[in-house]
Amino acid sequence: MTSCSVGPSYVPPSIEIPSEWKNKQEGKCQSKDSNENDGLCYLDDWWQVFNDSKLEELEELAIEKNRNLLVAFERIQEARALKGIAAASFYPQITLNPITTNTMELIKNFVNKNNVKDFNRSIGIPFRAHEMLYYLPINMSYEVDLWGKIRDKYHSANYDLLAQKKDYEAVMLSLTSNVAITYYQLRAADAQIDLLKQTLKTREKALEINQARYEEEITFYADVTLAEEEVEIVQNQYEETLRQRKLLENLIAVLIGMPASEFSIEHLPLTTTPPCIPEGIPSDVLLRRPDVVEAEFQTRSEHALVKNAYSQFFPSLILTAAGGFQSPVFKDFLSSMSRYWMDSVQINQLIFDGGATYYNFRLQIERFRQASANYQQQVLTAFQEVENALVNIDSYTNQYEIALRTSQWAKKTNQLYLDRYQLGVTYYINVANTERDWLNYKINTNLILGYRYLTTIQLIQALGGGWGATCTEY
Repeated sequence: MTSCSVGPSYVPPSIEIPSEWKNKQEGKCQSKDSNENDGLCYLDDWWQVFNDSKLEELEELAIEKNRNLLVAFERIQEARALKGIAAASFYPQITLNPITTNTMELIKNFVNKNNVKDFNRSIGIPFRAHEMLYYLPINMSYEVDLWGKIRDKYHSANYDLLAQKKDYEAVMLSLTSNVAITYYQLRAADAQIDLLKQTLKTREKALEINQARYEEEITFYADVTLAEEEVEIVQNQYEETLRQRKLLENLIAVLIGMPASEFSIEHLPLTTTPPCIPEGIPSDVLLRRPDVVEAEFQTRSEHALVKNAYSQFFPSLILTAAGGFQSPVFKDFLSSMSRYWMDSVQINQLIFDGGATYYNFRLQIERFRQASANYQQQVLTAFQEVENALVNIDSYTNQYEIALRTSQWAKKTNQLYLDRYQLGVTYYINVANTERDWLNYKINTNLILGYRYLTTIQLIQALGGGWGATCTEY
């Protein structure tokens, strides 16, 4: 028993979408084949692109045990319950309310003097009365959705549920990205630890050589103190890197839902470069990123509430009915003589409420406009994050290649000075300086490699996850 739906029609927020990325990879990364049947379902095991079994193990633990993801899942159940509450208004509300009363009270009854023999009773004489009542009513109330008021409220709740599902996907994407980023930062720290260990051995050996040369009066004591200084510098860097690694390990423990005191991860130095990720086309981001889709669903939800608020200006039609049994005598309680029934039709039309209904309508319009602007801003932010990731990937790739070449030249320079020092042609300070430069270049190369992994993961996150995923059932 529904009729028309009133209020403004929904028009999706408009935003200009670029045809291609400004900082696209120019053929450096070929797009992969995909099976994108549903534009709203793109959560996939994207981390498998790194072909790292340890990362896959950590991601599975995070999805299974992370508490923030569990909270997001419970918000879906909350939204589903609210949708069920809204859907209940489509059906009649039927209640059964048995009542039995036993009343003793003092009353004063006035009667018509022409109907009684005792004239004095007409003036009303107080007396005590005892009344028994047995009541078994079944009540029904149903509001006819003439103007789509109930449907709009239900549609709003349904869009809220869809938005919460996308929020769950956004939380999962953020969680899995943070796990991968922290994991590769830890592996980069492991590589740096190995590098510092190797350098420390070289510095300690140089210290021994300089001490021996000083004892033989071949060199000055300044070379010994300089060698001691270089050993302490590397030792300090080594301790700092160990500290950072332990903090990263503790962070991974929290992400996978384990106590930090009970979690550890083996030594896994980072040596390989990250895979190449196809960026696709900008319009894909609007479909793939769960936070963008969530913002669009929230806009739809607010629009449905605008239509609901507008329908409050129109009359409502409520049907009620009741039936059951009523008797003051228990033995006649369920007899046919004690049955009763009632039905009614009620029409309510707002005449004046001080502008409350009007301002509620204006309130919903402003909330819809806020949601629309938030969606547009979310799209702009998504495009920015993809462009930033593409810029960083291209820049760090070039920097890494330059750093590798610089490190190789620094190694050759150090070897030349070391040879000259062993021949007694130059001082050890020149060897120490060139070795320090070589160490710094190697550390910088390792840091840039870690940044390459970080920006690769950021690009995946900015694009909205993996490729060719299927819809997730909740």
